Amino acid sequence: MLKLVLASALALTPLSGYAQSSSPTALTSGFGFVALQVADLARAEAFYVNALGFKEIGRVGKPSEPVEKAILNLSGDPKGVEPVLILIHHATPSPTQNRTSGAIIGFTVKDSTAAAARVKDAGYTVVSQPRPGQGGAVLTSVVRDPDGVVVELVEMRAP
Repeated sequence: MLKLVLASALALTPLSGYAQSSSPTALTSGFGFVALQVADLARAEAFYVNALGFKEIGRVGKPSEPVEKAILNLSGDPKGVEPVLILIHHATPSPTQNRTSGAIIGFTVKDSTAAAARVKDAGYTVVSQPRPGQGGAVLTSVVRDPDGVVVELVEMRAP
């Protein structure tokens, strides 16, 4: 399973730029975005902004198209080179739109337990978090966004 791991404004391990391939046979040169369809754009945006520290860098929507998109990143710089998170809401969705895809998104954080506490304090669901005193090279808290998307808050520790 492919898991996207981005730096989170909670943690705040900043990205230095796109993860780029040095392979001459690679079809892609970098990672640009993750797009999630959401049932309620304001509710989803509040989760990613208030609980995880993202910043809105743009909004896309046309009167002729009943689709609105909120574009978020961690730096708040619309010209930043880090990947973006795009939240998509259809005003009149088909049965397959505005539903979770079963995606799992991972963000690196400095302190997984503190990041989960911030999510809980903001009123969102914490599914699991490390036990107090738990050791190991990786500690992970699992939370859910308002649409049920699994979000892992991953703390990378020295072995």
